[in-house]
Amino acid sequence: MNKKNYKPFEFKEFTIHQNNAAMKIGTDGILLGAWADLSDKKKGIDIGSGTGVISIMLCQRNEILEIDSIEVSERAVVDAKKNIKNCKWNKRIKLKHADLKLFSTENKYDLIISNPPYFKKSLKPKDLDRLKARHEESLNYKDVLNFSEKHLLKNGTINLILPIDQKQEVIEYAEKFGLYVSKECIVFPKPNKNPHRLLIELSKTKKTLESQSLIIENDGRHNYTDNYKKLTREFYTIFN
Repeated sequence: MNKKNYKPFEFKEFTIHQNNAAMKIGTDGILLGAWADLSDKKKGIDIGSGTGVISIMLCQRNEILEIDSIEVSERAVVDAKKNIKNCKWNKRIKLKHADLKLFSTENKYDLIISNPPYFKKSLKPKDLDRLKARHEESLNYKDVLNFSEKHLLKNGTINLILPIDQKQEVIEYAEKFGLYVSKECIVFPKPNKNPHRLLIELSKTKKTLESQSLIIENDGRHNYTDNYKKLTREFYTIFN
């Protein structure tokens, strides 16, 4: 069987090649890269960076941010290398082919971000790279929070996107490390649908929770809401 070829995904200021990575460009990564608060951030780490899209988005949004981009899949790294090399912020992104569980660094970060796999109960795909990209065997939110215990700066933040039904268990696990929810965005696919994703920011300081919601589409496919357009406008070519 011939391998399927995937067209590069064109954003306004960069291009993402995704022919090798198991997980292709999706709404989750774009949401996280556009939503994370980058105020006063200087040093970040993107855990499970895949094609590198979130790392590149963050550097587009913050002109001083430097990012360590960590990815375990060799195939995804092939794409990420090309994508990072070809983007205008490549000097501020360091791609590392590494498993977070074995990754050793003395760096401290004021931004830790991850779009971790979460299909822990679904049927496991035969493709090993796709399994790693979609299932919690290779990386989950607990690994990210464990890493954060040693490597998150005092005033730093952790940003994750997760299934909405993991909200309470994430909050309870995070509090074991003295991490607290400071911001959240509950994401609805459409107005008449239940929420399916949670964007969440955690920090070491207890703060009044900033809670918001976002609907991606109005009724009808690709009929995007004004709020979704506003959030992602600087990236998607389809939004003026």
